[in-house]
Amino acid sequence: MKALKIISSAVFVLLTTAAVSNAQMNRVRDSEYFPRSEVYVQYGTPSVVELTTILQSEYRAGGYMGDSRNYKFSGTAALGYAFYVHPRVSVGVDFGYGYGSADLYVTASDMSPLPGPVFVCRSSVSTYSAHLSASYTYWQSGPMECSGSLYLGVCWKDESVIRKNDSYTVPDAEDRLGFSYHITAVKFRYGETLGGFAELGFGCRGLVNVGLSIKI
Repeated sequence: MKALKIISSAVFVLLTTAAVSNAQMNRVRDSEYFPRSEVYVQYGTPSVVELTTILQSEYRAGGYMGDSRNYKFSGTAALGYAFYVHPRVSVGVDFGYGYGSADLYVTASDMSPLPGPVFVCRSSVSTYSAHLSASYTYWQSGPMECSGSLYLGVCWKDESVIRKNDSYTVPDAEDRLGFSYHITAVKFRYGETLGGFAELGFGCRGLVNVGLSIKI
């Protein structure tokens, strides 16, 4: 739900900005119209942080062992701003959000056999990230361009555990702030002032992302 609210608000900002800057629609490309700024909103698959935290979660306590099931992911939403310091180079800031959760079950015991999986608790993690970014445009032809980016910053992991079975020890939630990064290997964007894009990368943001951006 939070991700949808972020996306809706960001899309509204983009469309409003596009309407205000409609007079610039006939501007020439970056090589002649410089400097300029870009605002973007994007949504993608779950990040590596969410996948490793949730998919690798398992139950180990008091001689009992178990696994995680019923995974849920919101995907990763992001909003960012970039300023072109060169027709092919931009720097900026980026903010992202993602959510993932899973149910933990006890499936085995060192003391006595279990009749079946026992639901213990639901574990979830929300990630909030902030990054400084740098991008370089490899190739550009008309409204089509291809670029790559590097993002460096911090990520706050907000974990929570909801107990469902009082007979077993529930793992502690681990909220923490840590270093965060993302590498976008390939990003294709199509459009002059208002355009759509798709990208492939690795790190705190989605492995695959799509979005809208406006250059003003």
